Amino acid sequence: MIEGLQNAAKSMHDKIHNIQIVANNLANISTNGFKREIPFAEFMERLENEGVTNITDFSEGEFVETDNPLDLAISGNAFFSINTERGTELTKNGQFIIDGEGFLTTKDGNKVLGEKGFINLDDALVKSSNEISITDDGEIKSGKFTIDYLKIVKVEDPKKLERAENQTFFNEDQDYEKVFPGDFKIHQGFVEGSNTNPILEMQAMIQLQKDYEASQKMIASLDGMLSQTKDIGKL
Repeated sequence: MIEGLQNAAKSMHDKIHNIQIVANNLANISTNGFKREIPFAEFMERLENEGVTNITDFSEGEFVETDNPLDLAISGNAFFSINTERGTELTKNGQFIIDGEGFLTTKDGNKVLGEKGFINLDDALVKSSNEISITDDGEIKSGKFTIDYLKIVKVEDPKKLERAENQTFFNEDQDYEKVFPGDFKIHQGFVEGSNTNPILEMQAMIQLQKDYEASQKMIASLDGMLSQTKDIGKL
C-alpha cells in the first residue's frame, strides 16, 4: 500500500512536469524559431517506436513572409550560428537586426557568425546605396560585392543539444559541423514560426489534467485505506 502511494505521488509529479512542458509549448505558439519540447509520455512512445532519444522536436515550422531583408528562414538540417557568453550557439530564429556598430545581431544583441567571424555591414551600407541581399546559399551581398557567408552548421546527434535562452541551442563540446550549399536553403524576407500545433498541445493538456486528477483520487483512496488499517490495528 505504501508502494502504491509512492507510485501515485511520482505519477503526479511527472504529470505536473509534463503539464509545464505543454504550457510552455502553448505559450510559444507565436515565437519565431521555437521548437516544441516533447512531453515524457510522447518521448517514451517515440523512443519505443522510432528510436528517438532527444526530447526536442526539431521539425520545421511554417515559413512566414515579412519582406524584411534581415529576416531569414533556413530549411534543412541546418542552423544559424551566433556568438554568446557560452561560445557558439545555434538557432532557427533568423530575425536579425543591425546594431549601432553595424554588426548583424539577434534581437537580444548576440552577434551572428559568418565564415570570417562577426558580420559587419556598416561599411557596405555607407559605401553603397544597394540593399543587403542574402542568397539561398548564405552569401551576404551588397550589390555585386560579397561581404561574407553565413556560418551554417548542424549537429549529427541532436540529442546532444541543450536548450538555452531565446530559441537557441548548444552543446558543451561545440562539435558543430559545417553544412554545405545544397544541404540547406536560406529564404530571405521570411521567418520560421513555432512548430507547436495548438490543437495537439491542448489535447495533450486535457489528457494530462485527467491523468493528474486520477492520480489524486488514487492517493486519496489509498490514504483512506491506510487510515482504516491503522484504526484496525488499534483494536
